[in-house]
Amino acid sequence: MKKKIINILLLLFTVFSYSQNQKYFEAVYDIYYNTDVPQTKKAKLQVDKINKHSIFHIGKTKDNNGGSSVSSSDDGLNYTIQYSDLDRFIEMDFKNSKIYSKETHRGNVYFVKDSILNLNWNLNYDNEKKIGSLMCKKATTHFRGRDYTAWYTLEIPLAYGPYKFHGLPGLIASISDSSNTFTWTIASYKIQAEKPDFKYDKKLEPLISAKKYYSEIRYPSASEQESIVQSKLPQGIKLISVTSDAHIRKGVEIEFEWEKETKED
Repeated sequence: MKKKIINILLLLFTVFSYSQNQKYFEAVYDIYYNTDVPQTKKAKLQVDKINKHSIFHIGKTKDNNGGSSVSSSDDGLNYTIQYSDLDRFIEMDFKNSKIYSKETHRGNVYFVKDSILNLNWNLNYDNEKKIGSLMCKKATTHFRGRDYTAWYTLEIPLAYGPYKFHGLPGLIASISDSSNTFTWTIASYKIQAEKPDFKYDKKLEPLISAKKYYSEIRYPSASEQESIVQSKLPQGIKLISVTSDAHIRKGVEIEFEWEKETKED
């Protein structure tokens, strides 16, 4: 009983320390994409609690060279390729409900402006488990076409997490979609003395909207895809037909609120 009381007091002290005395926080995550070509990545979440601002660096940062690996097989040969990541980021400004991100698609770089959505979390679970040294609780939600299970810790009462996930009573230590295609898991964390390395400024312009990026660039319609192919053919050559699986959405985000609005109209 005495030991239990001591543990509770230590937990309360930790919570008080994080919530009252610290301005900046940092966590490193391992990312696993179980896609057609499985990938592993490293990412860093940095939080400015006072200004309600966070940034999720994927790849290189000033103190981390980043790097990803791709695993595949061919004719019975299994292999893994290590490569350097581009400096991608997802910056969330909660005061203005905006997201600024650097996206790459087919070798091109885009700066995208998105809106922070309120995630409808279900917290009605008794499940608990440890992730590293952190005791975590279960929560579930739906975000842009995928169902997710998250494990969050009240030991770090910050409503942040990897990628665009947020809004739980504690830091998200792990989250994955129902198909286990996309998984983010905390690897380490610490109080940070320096201000996070935020990226958004006018140098990132021109910004394009998330609607334009996902509708016209990431997931173009079949007719738009044909137009793109036709534009690359020599003059006088006409495209008769084209088939591909490009219309199959395979990213983290696959359904969008503006598409629902269009259907309703």
